[in-house]
Amino acid sequence: MNRTVYFKSSLFLFIFLFAVPVGAKLLKPVKNGEEKEILIVNSKRRLYYPIKEEGLTYSVHGPARIEFISRYPVLRKKKDSHNFRYFIVLDEKDTIKVNHRYKVQKSIKSVQHPKHFYTYSGNYFINLSKGKHTIQLLEGKDLKYPVLARVITKEFESPGKKQTVLTPMVHKNNVNLRLNDKDLRYYDCSAEIPLQVVAQGSKTLRILSRLEFTQSMGQEASYRLRVKEGKKVIGTYYFSTERSSATQIVSRPERVPGKWRSCEISVPAGEHTYSVEVSDKDKVVLTRFILY
Repeated sequence: MNRTVYFKSSLFLFIFLFAVPVGAKLLKPVKNGEEKEILIVNSKRRLYYPIKEEGLTYSVHGPARIEFISRYPVLRKKKDSHNFRYFIVLDEKDTIKVNHRYKVQKSIKSVQHPKHFYTYSGNYFINLSKGKHTIQLLEGKDLKYPVLARVITKEFESPGKKQTVLTPMVHKNNVNLRLNDKDLRYYDCSAEIPLQVVAQGSKTLRILSRLEFTQSMGQEASYRLRVKEGKKVIGTYYFSTERSSATQIVSRPERVPGKWRSCEISVPAGEHTYSVEVSDKDKVVLTRFILY
């Protein structure tokens, strides 16, 4: 097994520009899923599986977007945050180490362990290409208790035509990308320069992103975006991309944009402010925000 921290680009779905995931479905492990734990979340029963030494194995048919929801059990309700981690292995080839740090969510209760406490959920997202895939969840090192995991799969469909391009509240640079004689406006985003956008729900916010390749970078690279509302982490989105041969950065001819990748956020009713930041230092990601 090759324990790298990136996905090969062939594993990602090159979906149509305005496809969105629908039809959420809980995945059940095809191996080592005998042990379960039911948590009460917002008065609803949610099924989780502990990630132990033997791991959990899932079988998935793409194209699909996979969401990994994880929580860490805590026997004593401490006020400080708790670190927990696990590995995602796709098709026995590529591995991502997922790290989370969250405080205890007081409202979460367990049917099996009513005296235990549980952290807020960590959410991680991956897009899968067409075909059959195997996903393994392996336990992280140096953990006192097993991480609880819940895996959701969503299909894709085309939304309507009503779309609004959003401008970040504060931004250092806007960058024009030229594609087939058409210019599209993107915005610089990095670990040092996060972006914020205001979105009015109930709608869907799509974040289009392109990694900016420097001359010293190879043909392929990976990057991660973290999306938050206030202090709450909505999710961490992992992408693998390659240099685009059809798109140019107008004002930076020495730089090459990567092929676009995207993630979607469900915006509840009312006004919401989301911050987007790059989790990888020394990487610049060009971003574009579309609300529909």
